[in-house]
Amino acid sequence: MGFAMEVEKNMEIRYRIEWDPVSHRFSRSCRTRRHTSRRLRWFLVCFWVLSWTTAQAQTTPTVDAGTENVSNEARQRAALRQFLSAVSMAKNNLGAVYFAIGNYDSAQVHLTHALEIAPNFASAHLTLGLLHLANGDQVTALKEFKNAAAGDTIGVRRMDMVPPDTVFSWAKAQFDQMMKGPPQLAVAHTALAIVYNQGGYLSDAEHHYLQSIRHDSTYMDAYTNLGKLYADAERFEEAIRLYEKVAAASVDADQLPKVYLNLGVSYMGSGHPDEAIVAWSKAVALAPDYAEAYMNLGIAYQSKDMPDSARTVWTRALGVQSDLVVARVALARLEAGEGRKDEAIQYYQDILDMGGKDPRLYAELGLVYEQYEQFDLAISNYEAAVALDPASAELQTALYRVKSKKQDREAARQANKIRVRQIVVRSQSEAEAILTQLNTGVDFIELARTKSIDPSGANGGDLGFFGPGEMIPTFEEAAMGLQVGEVSDVIRTSLGFHIIKRIE
Repeated sequence: MGFAMEVEKNMEIRYRIEWDPVSHRFSRSCRTRRHTSRRLRWFLVCFWVLSWTTAQAQTTPTVDAGTENVSNEARQRAALRQFLSAVSMAKNNLGAVYFAIGNYDSAQVHLTHALEIAPNFASAHLTLGLLHLANGDQVTALKEFKNAAAGDTIGVRRMDMVPPDTVFSWAKAQFDQMMKGPPQLAVAHTALAIVYNQGGYLSDAEHHYLQSIRHDSTYMDAYTNLGKLYADAERFEEAIRLYEKVAAASVDADQLPKVYLNLGVSYMGSGHPDEAIVAWSKAVALAPDYAEAYMNLGIAYQSKDMPDSARTVWTRALGVQSDLVVARVALARLEAGEGRKDEAIQYYQDILDMGGKDPRLYAELGLVYEQYEQFDLAISNYEAAVALDPASAELQTALYRVKSKKQDREAARQANKIRVRQIVVRSQSEAEAILTQLNTGVDFIELARTKSIDPSGANGGDLGFFGPGEMIPTFEEAAMGLQVGEVSDVIRTSLGFHIIKRIE
């Protein structure tokens, strides 16, 4: 069983919950996109401001003023190094500004120029790493973070040493604003943890999340993302503790529904569906248009054998997002399981009409028809599924299975088909009088031609061959119970009063 989960601020996760007709379970797939928070970008702006004066001290060559015999060549080399240092710093600073305002293309150009001049420039590597992180390239981001860690150490200088030009004054103002929030190191550790997490280095990611919390115990982003790490690793109890802490804190009201969504996932994973229902109910109460929360809530209700409640919330999910295929699939499966065939078929047909050409959808619809022994319709849907995925052994097996069922039924019907004649009249007294005549040896065919009100009377009452399910049940039961040559008693149906004779 799968659930939808979202991670706060630095991470956006989109889940798809699907029903597997083979395993009869829900499965989950996802796509993840990462984002760099505005606070993190402001951190970079501040970081390059802080690094400016320090880099001057690190990269400016020193010349002993007391030395009288310094060659002109040495002075020229020193001046060139100083000039290149200033250029690399300017390029780094300009790249950081562009990054802060979201112009990533220009930022990358200037940061690359800075590193061409000074390959070990740690600040440029760090900013470039965060740029790649913002663009979703976690592998390159991690490489740049490692380059930053191995580069020139950049210390922290007092902000009042920054030259009073427009850019630096603006950056100082952003720095002052940022310092009202979590410390820089908490943000930095969380950013690095996200990269490690995406790369599969879970122990490193956990370490940096914990370091972030150590630097700032109120930094909720770290708690939220660490909770996601624990939930993915099925360490649900640890995840629950973190999400409960976040839910109890004064977090952004817009983010709180997602916190409850994640908390519910962890409760469900730990085997506590009642607590999950409470958490997801809080999520939809805070965000009535939260389709993912409705979906999860329905799964919890279904696990507790509460189909009516599941149907209600899944229908609400469709009301919020009419094209939510997973909701229609869930409802279709629910209706089929409840014996509401027509409703189930309609949900599947709606999906197909919307352009959902997924072989699994055709297989699901085929399975519904198969369960209700509508084999021709089942075969057509399984064939459509196979056409979309001819390599699927499961679909090929399903198609073979339903074709075999159809053949078996047709063979059985063929083997059980019988041939009879009948006489139909309007009253029981008339039917009993005819039966007396037959018992005295009067010809059945003749009586059928002269007495029967059914069109078959013209043919001596011959109905031809028929099998189970092709006649009125009362008539069929009586006919099937006769031996060849035997005549029935008077049988009453909605068509009148019958006398039946089996001839084959």
